[in-house]
Amino acid sequence: MDYKIRISPIAKANIKEAVSYYKKEASLKVAQNFVKDYELTLQKIKQNPFFQIYYKNFRGLPLKKFPYIIFFQVDESKKLISINAVFQGNQDIDKRP
Repeated sequence: MDYKIRISPIAKANIKEAVSYYKKEASLKVAQNFVKDYELTLQKIKQNPFFQIYYKNFRGLPLKKFPYIIFFQVDESKKLISINAVFQGNQDIDKRP
């Protein structure tokens, strides 16, 4: 019952920004660990996308080790998950999708 995942340009930019930040402010190893955590969280979403609804039809799942939440929408008829944003938990909540 796996779903397909489509990642929006905004979400891709969010990930790229986070990786750049961790490389600059911490280390390459921390940036790599962030990517691993992100990929593991995507796999959880892909296997079972019915996590908490944050706003209207936007669902979210936090990463395990980093302060980020993956926001997404589910199209059950197409078995498609659209990743809309990867939101840093300390940011202004008005920026949430």
